[in-house]
This record gives sequence, structure tokens and C-alpha cells, in this order.
Amino acid sequence: MIYIQKEQFDNIPHHFDCASAMYGAIESGQKYRLISYEDVIKGCYDNLIDQHLFVGSVEFMNAVFNRKNIKNVRVPKNSNRISETITLKEAHKRVKNGETLFIKPFDIKLFTGLILDGCQYSCLENLPEDTKVMAYKPFESVIKSEWRLYINRNNIIDSRNYSGDFKIPPNYEYALEIVKENLNIFPDAYTIDIGILENGENVVVEFNDMWAIGNYGMDNYEYLKLLKLRYFEIIRNK
Repeated sequence: MIYIQKEQFDNIPHHFDCASAMYGAIESGQKYRLISYEDVIKGCYDNLIDQHLFVGSVEFMNAVFNRKNIKNVRVPKNSNRISETITLKEAHKRVKNGETLFIKPFDIKLFTGLILDGCQYSCLENLPEDTKVMAYKPFESVIKSEWRLYINRNNIIDSRNYSGDFKIPPNYEYALEIVKENLNIFPDAYTIDIGILENGENVVVEFNDMWAIGNYGMDNYEYLKLLKLRYFEIIRNK
């Protein structure tokens, strides 16, 4: 049985990615059930978490993992670039002193990564000053196209453009080198976001853990397989 997050007051998938998982289950003849976030945090499914796949939002999945005392599930590194973990307060201070920083939240999906350049961002307004962020120097050249590559046991099984010019594909030889660099380090299922700069150079924008990643257009069943692969790897290693 696959347990998929539903909307709080309707018996429909919580969002598009939950729907992708549901249709992947239907297409492959697997049984599924739509369940609520509220029932997960109440512990209604505690005895099923070890043996059955759960799919949902980041908040939902963190609730599932928390029921098994699994905390802060993430890939070993966020990028192959040099970064530092600082507070949001320090990041603002450094930008005020003339730096430009690309920041991402240390807590997964707290906000979308952005270039901190002195402008006001609504997604940051209500965050505490001591919120941890990962800070990077921005790329020196403009990113013309961005692609998400889905990795299954060190094989690139799908790639999807999610920003910029979809006619500019990534260099897959470069991407395979990145995969090789992470052999025996990364989990069985994860993603690599590749950016193609204005000068043609390919760069790693970031790595992401598969349990927290959406479907950008791949086959529903293949998406479900990746979620399942990573989910049970997490549960097995708890």
C-alpha cells in the first residue's frame, strides 16, 4: 500500500506531485490510499511507516520521519561550490557592507534560494534573524538555462528544463562526471540541478534529496519508483 497525502477537507491529492505518485500507482497496478497530514502527526499510521511508502509535501514527509525519530534528512552537500553556513542576520549585514550572496535555507524548502542584493523579499520578512542559511558567491556569468537531472543508483534516468531557454541542453558528459564524483557518498536517488551559463559553461546549481523533490515532467511511474527507492533507503538507515 502507498499512503499519499490528501487535502485537509477533500479526498484529492494534496498537490501535483502527490497526484503524480497516485497516477504512478494506478498505472503500475499498486494499491494506494489518500491520508491526511493531521492523522500522521496524531500517530495513526506509526505501525505502517517501516513497511509502506508514504508520499507528500516536505511538511508531511518530515512528520512521517519524525514519527520514527528521523531528523534533518538531506544529501551530504548542497552543491560542489564552496559555501558557508551563517545566520540570516549576518547575511543581511554582509550584503549591506557591499557583498552579494546567493543564499539557501539550511532547513529544506523554508524558502526558495535567491540572490541577496539589498532588495526586500517577502519570503524572508517573517523569518527570525538567527535562521540558518547556506551562503555562496553568485555565478559570475548569467544562467541561460537550468535543468533538473534525476539520478537512480548513479544513472541519469531523466532530465527536465525548469528555468530559462529549454533549447539549451546540459552537457551530459559533465553531469556524469559529477555523478562519478559522488559515488558512495550520495543516496540511491537524488537530483542534480545543472545551470548553463551565458558563456556556455555548465555548473552545478544544487543537489537535492529525492524525498523532497517534485515531478517536473517525467513519467509518473518512474517518479514513484525514485520516491520509493529513496524512502526505504531512509527508513532502512534510521
